[in-house]
Amino acid sequence: MLKPYVHLMRRPGAGAFFAAGILGRMPISMIGLGIVILIAQESGSYGLAGAVSGVAVIAGALTGPIQGRLVDRFGQRGLILIGSVACTVGLAGLLVAVRAEAATWVLYALSFVAGGTRPQVGSFVRARWTHLLGRGRALQTAFALEAVGDEVVFIVGPVLVTTLATQVSPYAALSAAGVLGLAGGIWLALLRASDPPGRGKSDGAEQAPLPWLSIMLLSLIGLGLGATLGGAEVITVAFTTEKGQAGLAGVVLAIWAFGSLLAGLWYGSVHWRAAVERRLLLGTIALAITLAPLPWVNSVPLLGVVLFCCGMTIAPTMVAVTACVEEWVPPERLTEAITWTVTGILLGVAPGNAAAGHAVDIWGPSNAYWVPFGVGIACAIVAGISITFARPKERFAHN
Repeated sequence: MLKPYVHLMRRPGAGAFFAAGILGRMPISMIGLGIVILIAQESGSYGLAGAVSGVAVIAGALTGPIQGRLVDRFGQRGLILIGSVACTVGLAGLLVAVRAEAATWVLYALSFVAGGTRPQVGSFVRARWTHLLGRGRALQTAFALEAVGDEVVFIVGPVLVTTLATQVSPYAALSAAGVLGLAGGIWLALLRASDPPGRGKSDGAEQAPLPWLSIMLLSLIGLGLGATLGGAEVITVAFTTEKGQAGLAGVVLAIWAFGSLLAGLWYGSVHWRAAVERRLLLGTIALAITLAPLPWVNSVPLLGVVLFCCGMTIAPTMVAVTACVEEWVPPERLTEAITWTVTGILLGVAPGNAAAGHAVDIWGPSNAYWVPFGVGIACAIVAGISITFARPKERFAHN
């Protein structure tokens, strides 16, 4: 299973920008949690902590497509360097503001700066793989590897934040997020050989049309995936607490992420004959099916088993979404298109959290699992619509 990945890492420069991408993505899983822990401890208000953290997420979602368009036009290096420094400065300012008990609007502003300027490293690295490999089986393996990298980030990041916050200081936890993001961003920016060249204004990049209906539907699937992840996370915490095993919530969620990681590795090692659109549809259907048993789960160990199975559908579905983007959009606007799907995932997490929280309050944890199941069904329906009515006739080989 690992043989295709070994061959992938032997490509010139591949190992370096993959590793830099992992490091540069760490703030994704660290900033939000770090802000919540810091502000909740210093102010005593979880409401304020959640709001300030949410501003950073929303800012990143809003600026992501803008970053993608600028990168497609001018290249990655300059934007990564500027964004990495600006994000770190924003986080540093937020640390000072919290310590100084600054006004609430100052916290919101600095959180917006930190979240909005954070480079969309995941999208940038995927664009580098396309530039290096062109279209084909190796690119699908690379996308699967990046999905695995995302899971690693979301397993390691929260553990690192909570460990630093409890053993050292919440200020150290958020500082670590900034330092890791800055180091990864500078490293990635310095790897100029793998940086896809900017298309500029004069070579027709501005006129290359995006299939907007297709991209928006794929982003809507991303929104559903984000809502499923966010909602299931909240409900799982409530479920384990209700069973008197609150300390196992992190373990169960890690099992879920581990299932996605394994499935991503397997998915990328298979030589698929089925069209990517069919794989997208099957992935969303499998997600809905594996979510269906959750309302009837009555123990924490069984919950871990079911969520492991659910996790095995997450990475393949995300890879299929990215692969559809890669085939459906012109190469000169690839990064922008990928950031739209990433934006969908980010925007889905907050409403997923909120809807699941309300469902827990009204129906209890077990019945609240109907919320992510319903979202999974909606994802499958949107996938069916996408490949039936919105699939572009033109395909692109990114060489």
